[in-house]
Amino acid sequence: MSAAPLRLAAACVALALAGCASSGSGSGSAAERRAAVLKMRDTTLAEFYAGNPALRTEVEGAVGYAVFDASQVNVVLYVGATGGGVMVDNANRRETFMTMARAGTGPGVGYKNYRQLMVFKDRTLFDTFSTVGADLGASADATFKTSDAKGVSMDGSTSFNPYLSVYQITDRGVLLQANWGGVAYLPDAELNAARP
Repeated sequence: MSAAPLRLAAACVALALAGCASSGSGSGSAAERRAAVLKMRDTTLAEFYAGNPALRTEVEGAVGYAVFDASQVNVVLYVGATGGGVMVDNANRRETFMTMARAGTGPGVGYKNYRQLMVFKDRTLFDTFSTVGADLGASADATFKTSDAKGVSMDGSTSFNPYLSVYQITDRGVLLQANWGGVAYLPDAELNAARP
């Protein structure tokens, strides 16, 4: 494949990712965006608990957890995602607002909007993740979901770290993919600054 089609594909991916706004990166004041992220967290946890009541015990017994809202796009052999969320330390209920970006490779085409729950089973992992988080993972999806009430989604997402459990809910999208890649999770300086 020549360089021109690759550059065109990369430009399309960049434009698609730029259009994917997370709960924390929307318009409004920092306080309004923090409130939107916390509302997304509460809604997401309620949906996970309704679908799998045992998750509540896992989350409450863990060192901490994180909930992210993200959008992903797959173009041939490239996968990219962007989003934001919040980590919660179960020992002191401290909230750390985070951003996330994913890059990976694997065959696929399409997009999806999804929410992710990460459950941390180790204090060192949680503390490191809340300052310079990164995870390597693999996923496979077959998704056709156009609204809350319709569609099919078969998500399989896993972390390669045994001290981290990852769960996912797909909100909408059309995607067929299998990939692996790295995800960078970083504290959101703006949303963490000047909190009451």
